[in-house]
Amino acid sequence: MRVLQITGLVLLWVWTGVQVATAASCSDQVSSGDKSVGISGEDAPTCPSGGGVGCFESTPCRFCMAFSTPQSSHLAACTTTTTTASSTSVYPTVTPSVAPTVAPTSTISDDDCTEALTVA
Repeated sequence: MRVLQITGLVLLWVWTGVQVATAASCSDQVSSGDKSVGISGEDAPTCPSGGGVGCFESTPCRFCMAFSTPQSSHLAACTTTTTTASSTSVYPTVTPSVAPTVAPTSTISDDDCTEALTVA
């Protein structure tokens, strides 16, 4: 009987989507896209629990600038280094341009057509 109770609780837990794993630090909660443009996260006990300007919504963390980019320059610098500056050396890929091709021209004139073409 006890096994059935435990099994029922485990299934209820799985079905409700309760997540046990939490991020180890504030910087782990920042998306990889934000990290690639110099935005990181750090512990900020002064942030309100409901979030605030520059603060995470549900944890005492705030966004900070790991390295300077146009996307991260509005943030205060991180007090600890969380991202290496080598990320700034990433350059956009240049797509090679394709030379236009010249379409062949016909030597046949309109006089060679025997019937008129009607468009419906």
